[in-house]
Amino acid sequence: IDGGGSAITTGSKGFIVFPVAATIDQWTVIADQSGSIVVDVKRSTYSGFPTTTSIVGAGNKPTLSSAQKNQAAPASWTSTAIVAGDVLEFNVDSITTVRRVTLMLRATIS
Repeated sequence: IDGGGSAITTGSKGFIVFPVAATIDQWTVIADQSGSIVVDVKRSTYSGFPTTTSIVGAGNKPTLSSAQKNQAAPASWTSTAIVAGDVLEFNVDSITTVRRVTLMLRATIS
């Protein structure tokens, strides 16, 4: 997610199509500078796209809190199982200071 030299704004920042069935077992956020960001991860079947629903649930969204890096297991996520062809959307819920951030999802292929 790149603000192009400016502050990142909230809202949808892009989509990926997951090519294989997998289970997400870790997320990592790395930023260009210390700051704060909260990113929601949403999912849809390919046929159900563009409607997406959060898989993060009530807690443990990929987050930086006055930091430049953070990683954790996706505890409390409503779903970590991804079906081949599922579409993931990344939505910035809140942001301060950070101008460029990478969110990585580690997954074990089913």
